[in-house]
Amino acid sequence: MINIFLPVVLCFFVISTSLAQETRFPVRVQTSATVTSSFYSSSGIAARQPQNMQYGIIRTSVSLFEMVELPFEFYFSTKQTQFQQPFNQFGVSPRISNWLTLHGGYFSTRISDFTFGDVRIFGGGVEVTPGDFRFKALYGRTRKAIEPDRVSYSPEVYKQMAYAFSIGYGALSESYFNITVFHAVDDSTSVISDSALTKPQENLVGSIDFGTRFGETVTLDGEVGISLFSSNIAADTFDTGIRIPKFLFTPNSSTRLDGAAKLNCTITPSRVLSFTLSSRWVGPGFMTLGYGLMPNDLLEFAVGPRLRLLENKLLIRSKLGIRYNNLRQTKSSTTSRFTGMLGASWQIDNNIGIDASYNRNQIDSRHKNDTLRLSNVFNAFSFSPRITFDAFDGINNLLVTYNYQNALDKNVYTSSLSDSRTHSINCTHILQFPSTLSLTTLCLYTKSVMSSASAQIIHTSETVGKQFFDKTVNASLSIGVNVVQTTQTSNQFVFRLSATYNLKDYGSFTCHITNNAFRGDGIVQKNYNELYGTLQYAINL
Repeated sequence: MINIFLPVVLCFFVISTSLAQETRFPVRVQTSATVTSSFYSSSGIAARQPQNMQYGIIRTSVSLFEMVELPFEFYFSTKQTQFQQPFNQFGVSPRISNWLTLHGGYFSTRISDFTFGDVRIFGGGVEVTPGDFRFKALYGRTRKAIEPDRVSYSPEVYKQMAYAFSIGYGALSESYFNITVFHAVDDSTSVISDSALTKPQENLVGSIDFGTRFGETVTLDGEVGISLFSSNIAADTFDTGIRIPKFLFTPNSSTRLDGAAKLNCTITPSRVLSFTLSSRWVGPGFMTLGYGLMPNDLLEFAVGPRLRLLENKLLIRSKLGIRYNNLRQTKSSTTSRFTGMLGASWQIDNNIGIDASYNRNQIDSRHKNDTLRLSNVFNAFSFSPRITFDAFDGINNLLVTYNYQNALDKNVYTSSLSDSRTHSINCTHILQFPSTLSLTTLCLYTKSVMSSASAQIIHTSETVGKQFFDKTVNASLSIGVNVVQTTQTSNQFVFRLSATYNLKDYGSFTCHITNNAFRGDGIVQKNYNELYGTLQYAINL
């Protein structure tokens, strides 16, 4: 069906675009489409990708009278599995004038940090922003039901429906506030199989986020939220003494109530100096299903000064932060995490620059038993000079980067296995000739040393690029070698060929071919070969 539907859709967009350009009606259509066909083969190893797959994305935007904008999106793929969320997706988000946007089908939007943000929804929504007034509302399905798998023991996924609305006032660059309510609930009847691996859930979150500016030097913003979360909607209900409408929430014995808050302050006393102070508290029971994964049970503080010197040629930035968990002493120990960063970027002149940074991450656990205390320290240092110069009848760009990382485990039982040190040097040289010929040389050396083992990786590659036929064809060829030395030595040879043919108003074709040949010791690491290729057509109308 997709093979029939896709050409019809493309023809419709081409015809509608042509009519919009030839007629005098104030209708403007902009369309982009990308269709990709891939192939894969392997020998000596089990296939790690589908052998053949076709997929594509079509985006179009229809503008009417320069007041109404109708964007459409269509995603398709010939390969799906029952364990994945649907990939074939269609959505439309018409924008009417500059203050009204509607959503239909699959769409994404963000409301606030504690309510709804990174979950893609299938349904409908509206965003109204006349002047300083704001209103957002959405309703739809955030998860599709999936039956449990008896072979891989993948748990079931319940169909989940959600709604959210937010109302606010004020200019976001000055002073504002927003009130948001988000609700999500699983459909316990959407899974037919009898499985007890997961339980249907319900979630209600409310928050107020705000911001204000004090003159030209101080900016303040934050959010306060409250969450009700039931880990099993089939648990016994009880009377809380407070009447809550069923469409909002139904409390039961698995319900927990908790809150979250954050506050950020930016101080800019001068053009060369600024400070950012931030704090966040998320209770251990705070939960929102409007984000795929949001950590809770934490209290953190951070300060980040920035300094510009030498007429903005030197930028110094830093950040110090600390985070605690176990806020209500419900765990056997409390873990604290310290993070620190110091970085500098110095553009000495138009041709020479230096970047450097240092990061430290330390985790400590205050367990009562001294022998079980956890203390991990991670350090990372980076130094990278760069230079541009003329030589060999072309323009040269040389970048050298040195990285050092170490991980220290102070636990008496695990330090002998987890302590490690890593050195790496990366050197990249790019030579660009006036004839459009370019040469890119890459050399990388990495050595990691642990208490019980060590490994080193040597990589070198050369890439040749050239434009042909009045710059309508861009082609590149890469050849690379990886040598990995542990207790055995293995080699990897990589070959890549890429070419793009630009047809101007009729789009472009791009072809990629990659061959990966691995040679091991023949005992633990066997030899194998993989060939992967793609053919892609893209057009903008």
